[in-house]
Amino acid sequence: MFLFLLLGLYMATGELLSPVSSCPSQCSCFYHNLSDGSKARSVICNDPEISLVPVGFPIDTSKLRIEKTAIQRIPSEAFNYLSSLEFLWMSFNTLSALSPDSFRGLLNLEELRLDGNALTAFPWESLMDMPSLRLLDLHNNQLTSLPAEATTYIKNLTYLDMSSNSLLTLPAEVLSTWLVAKPVQGPESSKMILGLHDNPWVCDCRLYDLIQFQKSPTLSVAFIDTRLRCSAPESVSGVLFSDAELRRCQLPRIHTAVARVRSAVGNNVLLRCGTIGVPIPDLTWRKADGRQLNGTVQQETSKEGITWSILSVPAVSYRDSGKYICKATNYAGNAEAVISLVVSNSPKPEGNQTSNDKKAKVKKPNPVGKAAYQEKLVARYVVPTSTPSTLPALDPGLPPGLGPDPGLASYSLADRATLGPATSSNPDALLDLEKTNLSNLAANTSSLQQDPDRVVRSVKVVGDTDNTIYLNWRAPKAKNTTAFSVLYAVFGERDMRKINVGAGQNRVTIEGLVPRTKYIACVCVRGLIPKKEQCVIFSTDEAASATGTQRLINVIVITVACIIAVPLTVIVCCGALKRRIQKYWGKKTKDIQDSYVTFETLSPGTKAKGLEGEYLNRQNPEESNRLLSARSSLDSEATAKIEGQPNEYFC
Repeated sequence: MFLFLLLGLYMATGELLSPVSSCPSQCSCFYHNLSDGSKARSVICNDPEISLVPVGFPIDTSKLRIEKTAIQRIPSEAFNYLSSLEFLWMSFNTLSALSPDSFRGLLNLEELRLDGNALTAFPWESLMDMPSLRLLDLHNNQLTSLPAEATTYIKNLTYLDMSSNSLLTLPAEVLSTWLVAKPVQGPESSKMILGLHDNPWVCDCRLYDLIQFQKSPTLSVAFIDTRLRCSAPESVSGVLFSDAELRRCQLPRIHTAVARVRSAVGNNVLLRCGTIGVPIPDLTWRKADGRQLNGTVQQETSKEGITWSILSVPAVSYRDSGKYICKATNYAGNAEAVISLVVSNSPKPEGNQTSNDKKAKVKKPNPVGKAAYQEKLVARYVVPTSTPSTLPALDPGLPPGLGPDPGLASYSLADRATLGPATSSNPDALLDLEKTNLSNLAANTSSLQQDPDRVVRSVKVVGDTDNTIYLNWRAPKAKNTTAFSVLYAVFGERDMRKINVGAGQNRVTIEGLVPRTKYIACVCVRGLIPKKEQCVIFSTDEAASATGTQRLINVIVITVACIIAVPLTVIVCCGALKRRIQKYWGKKTKDIQDSYVTFETLSPGTKAKGLEGEYLNRQNPEESNRLLSARSSLDSEATAKIEGQPNEYFC
């Protein structure tokens, strides 16, 4: 009986202890020496025929290498009995999927290498089952993202290699973790090692933080390869991170042209919504009540960089009434704006109206009134009405002297307020009056066209002060009896003031202008309509500053010319005066000497012995010959006539 008990105990003990010493048939098990002299068990499984994770590894295995096999997945809790496992290398297999609890029970695992597989995702929450993990190698896989949720699980890592994957961007939360994380190990592992190279990075605002992070290396993080490059967009493809210039992402800001739109039934309505942000936000429309939109959407970008989305709702009906929501979305977030569309009854048509009356009612705005402030058509002559009009009220804040000159004529287009109650209340009378004014204007235009030989040309403005300008013009073919008129007004106003200019004048002073104000002025033959080329638009401050600048330039030029010219003139004059003085004194001395010698020589008295030869040697031989020649020469005759008595002295 005792023997049977011993045999049963032996068999049970053998079954329990068999995993300790057994090794899977397709693997090799051995001991390797550690740095402290102890030994640890290692297991290597590299048979290409292996398609499933082997079972029955020795429980004291410290290092397990399963490499170059056909294993495609790791089942749940495949290594939970290997509590002593410190290194798990599963490189260059065909792994494509991992379970969140594939590594459960590996409390002492320090290194996990899964490089060279076909993983498209990694269960980051599984790192909670490996609290001692320091190295995670995922390079050369097909990972497309590192989610922000991974921030919680990678804090204890000191080595993370995600190079040669398909990463496009990186969350800012992950970067923040790397910047503030402090490795838990000693000084020998004081840096976080990152591998992010060889990924198709999209260099947009989402990578702004990563690029700035890579440009400014810190003491806590080091890159395996610092030559990170952009792959998209095409404009920066191949550019190093160190050379890329990106903008930080900005939340969309959205605004609408109006908050409420009112329209009659049957009209076409345009709803506009604009946004700015980095990157350019995407704009979408929807109705607040969830109904389907009735319309088309167009998008355009203005010069200011605002992206506009235009929702066109054709032939609106009551069903189109309601709130429309415009939503702008980009990587940084989203924003919304609401536009209310109110559809009301269409206006009732008036009875007993003929087609001609309807055409007359629906007419363009009065061109006479608008012409005074149209930019293309600079000015028009405004027909004075029978109702006397007054100048517009002055701004009480204007300084004295800037008011209207009572001697100036005022031209104004009468509106409904000045036509009297009978006319303003009767639309037909108002229409007839406007037609009459237009007819008179057309008649005046056709009958008073300026003669081409009398057209005013070269109208110019010369600024004096902010309140005064000079208006100059040329009329080279005008007659001496031709009189001119000057019309001027604040640009955009209907009332134009008139100044009569006498015949033969081509300059007038306009006073009482408002500083920093834009004006229009026209010059024409009195009684005729000014043409476009006879008008000029100016601003009082610009005209004055331009004139002042020109005067300053003239003063500077004259001063410089004087500084340069005056010294040169003085030097030249002094030189000429010096030469003239030297010439004068030299000539006078010679004349005195020659006269004295001549009289001494020609005197009848006797000479000292030996002086004759000395004198003849001093004189020019030609002069001597002339003096000794006969009196047949012209100068001899002239001398004889002057002296009266012939010279009887001959040599």
